[in-house]
Amino acid sequence: MFSQGFTGAFVALLAGAQLATAHMEIKEPAPFRSRFNPNSNPASIDYTNTAPLDPSGANFPCKGYHSDLGTAAGKSVASYAPGSSYQFTVDGQAPHGGGSCQVSLSYDGGKTFTVIQSIIGGCPLSSTYPFTIPSDAPEGEAIWAWTWSNKIGNREQYMNCAAVTISKGAKKRNEPVKRASVGFSSRPALFVANLKTTTCEVAEGTDVVFPNPGPDILTNGGNQQPPSGNCGASGPGGGNGGGNTSPAPSTSAQAPVVTPTPTPSKPVSLPGGVFITVPGSASSSSAPAPVETPVESPVVQPTTLIVSTRPAATSTQAAVPAPSQGAGNGGAGYVPGTACASEGAWNCIGGSSFQRCASGVWSATISMAAGTKCTAGESQNLQTVKVRRSFRRHGHGHGSKPLA
Repeated sequence: MFSQGFTGAFVALLAGAQLATAHMEIKEPAPFRSRFNPNSNPASIDYTNTAPLDPSGANFPCKGYHSDLGTAAGKSVASYAPGSSYQFTVDGQAPHGGGSCQVSLSYDGGKTFTVIQSIIGGCPLSSTYPFTIPSDAPEGEAIWAWTWSNKIGNREQYMNCAAVTISKGAKKRNEPVKRASVGFSSRPALFVANLKTTTCEVAEGTDVVFPNPGPDILTNGGNQQPPSGNCGASGPGGGNGGGNTSPAPSTSAQAPVVTPTPTPSKPVSLPGGVFITVPGSASSSSAPAPVETPVESPVVQPTTLIVSTRPAATSTQAAVPAPSQGAGNGGAGYVPGTACASEGAWNCIGGSSFQRCASGVWSATISMAAGTKCTAGESQNLQTVKVRRSFRRHGHGHGSKPLA
């Protein structure tokens, strides 16, 4: 029998060791051999699933855990419908100052991965992030993968993988389908860096700008810089650190490689994505600039909604004149991705929804929060008002009903 003092010291030592190795991991969809996965074999659960890939690259991809496919431990944990949007959840206490992340799908058991979402900067500083399954994504069993190039600390590559099902049957009733702007087969391969199997490296203190992020990009600011070494513009389906280093074929259907211009080292509040204040949060209309510090911070619960914007407009898109304060287009909406000239401008549509000019294009339309309206038209500040509901007596004092 151990003494009570020894037992307490052992528990404290064990807890300290766990915190020392704690980084970040995906909670949903639940990865292979994760403590969050109900299909995991209890004897095989990896309680250090937050750790990065081995620097040698020996356990790329998925730490080798995708070998569970075809077994009870490798059963699908989520069903996603083509053209529908979802969120993934991150867990952990050491986000290493953020960085850049990607979401990808593999249909060949992990030999190749196709990127469906790139998040440049600020990942994983929030606990949830959105992604959309392309409308032309093949149906069937697939591996959903999250990769992360950290900003602060040792040069590492993180990867968690989960077994999922892509099926039109997973679509929610009356849910609108988001049409893919680029064919699935033309989307880029997974970006891999900081492993000995590749010369591609991400400099510490930077949020890496992926050489080929694909058409679906979230930009969250930070010190954005391209990687160094032989990173390549990954071709469809492969991976610049996992085997396929050939460039994407040059065809009319191929999406243009969009490389956002690196920003100065001083953080800025609105370099790309649209940040919209959630009701009940700070009154500022944009998220505060991140503070660059070598100290690892705990995961911050999101207080802003990150709205995806499409890549910068091509030369075939007509330029839109800069809006004047309070004027604009009479409260009508713009097609998302249409070019705009006044960076940071807001466009209130009929008082019930809005969009913003970011990275030279108009964002997707977002509904106003319940109980609030905005002043129709374009302006540099989104004017909002709370909607008060009036009531009138109904009957003989037996209740009330709101006025129409």
